Amino acid sequence: MESAPFRVVVADDNDDVREILSMTLQRNGRFEVVAEVADVDSVEAAARDLQPDLVLLDLAMPGGGGLEALPRVRIAAPAARVVVVSGFPGDRLGALARERGAVGYVQKGLSPKRIIEEVVAVAGVLDAVEEILLKSRRTLEPDIASSAAARRFMEETLRRWSCGDVLDVVNLLVSELVTNAVVHGGSQAEVSVVLTPHALRVEVGDQDERVPEPKRAGDDWATSGRGLALVESLSRTWGIDRVDGGKVIWFEVDRPDRPVES
Repeated sequence: MESAPFRVVVADDNDDVREILSMTLQRNGRFEVVAEVADVDSVEAAARDLQPDLVLLDLAMPGGGGLEALPRVRIAAPAARVVVVSGFPGDRLGALARERGAVGYVQKGLSPKRIIEEVVAVAGVLDAVEEILLKSRRTLEPDIASSAAARRFMEETLRRWSCGDVLDVVNLLVSELVTNAVVHGGSQAEVSVVLTPHALRVEVGDQDERVPEPKRAGDDWATSGRGLALVESLSRTWGIDRVDGGKVIWFEVDRPDRPVES
């Protein structure tokens, strides 16, 4: 069962910024924007009346500005996490915002998708959004043509998520796993692709309870293990999970836009 969406108040005096941030949050699928407000009094009232999980707060707003609003919002909604999203450099203001109750400071200028990713990271809400930013799923019939359908599905999804740089590797690996499911397992294939903050995860489930082992060159192909050898070689991590009536084989590759860790 999926958890309830993370409820968000977006506070910014710029109409376009409010709309873009709200649309990006809604498209994510794990957030529900419960209010869009443009001034200090309105964000305090929304926090008090709606008790959101998260408040995105601009600093330059009518009624005293975001720094003045911060303590008021924290009193109005003690459980809410407040993240400042501002066009001002965060060197000094970030520390000041945290002193007044913000959990993080994100500077504008990034793409809307990256801003939301930064908000998720600094707010510490990965548990609430199940560490999933985006997810897509497709059921494929037990037919040899399903491997081509899986590649088309991956291409459509990864291009939409701006992850086309890893498409060649992902298509090679998902083709092997889908072929294993529909040809060697005689089963439908449930294909899911999940975008997390640091990886792209692909899962292929089937109704065949047999668990193959990775095979090396020259081994018998009939056990379908050569595909797993490719998965083992080309992915950052992979695994097999037993489920009722079958199994799920999954692998992860690094996101092409993943921030470099210091």
